[in-house]
Amino acid sequence: MIWEVFRQQQEGDNFVHCRDVHAPDREMAKQFAVIQHGRRKPTTALWVAPQEKIAHVAPGMDIEPADGGDETAWTVFRQDRAGGYHTECGELDATGVAEAKQAALDTFTDDDPHSLWVVETEYIGEVTADDVNFGGTTNKSYRFAQTYNVDPAAQEVEASESEQIEAEKQRGEM
Repeated sequence: MIWEVFRQQQEGDNFVHCRDVHAPDREMAKQFAVIQHGRRKPTTALWVAPQEKIAHVAPGMDIEPADGGDETAWTVFRQDRAGGYHTECGELDATGVAEAKQAALDTFTDDDPHSLWVVETEYIGEVTADDVNFGGTTNKSYRFAQTYNVDPAAQEVEASESEQIEAEKQRGEM
């Protein structure tokens, strides 16, 4: 099963789509998301949503008739630019996917021709900094070459240590 991953860089920021992971269930998807998308860049939270539960809609698209049901919360993501990533832009309440698509178009498009994704909020799994210790950069010390010419290796060690210190500062560990 494919899970789309959304990353929040700083608390209060919108979640931005950052690719996907393959996992059999939500818990594994959250773990894989942390490993693949939460270790290199500053991250405060990740969302995962099953790709099959994300509905795509764009201005001018025909929307199937309303399907009814109980009103639920939906999260909406707007594409940044043609071919770009989708960024969280808000929530709405709707009784089904068709109504959610129409409400998203009415609420979040204006003159913006880019596509929208809508997903029922209950399908989104969240991982926060309270759950895991996100990285910020990867420790590259395993790559240090053992050589007679120590200057390049020393420069790489110094650069990596600086990156680690900066990442720890951003995470508030220093």
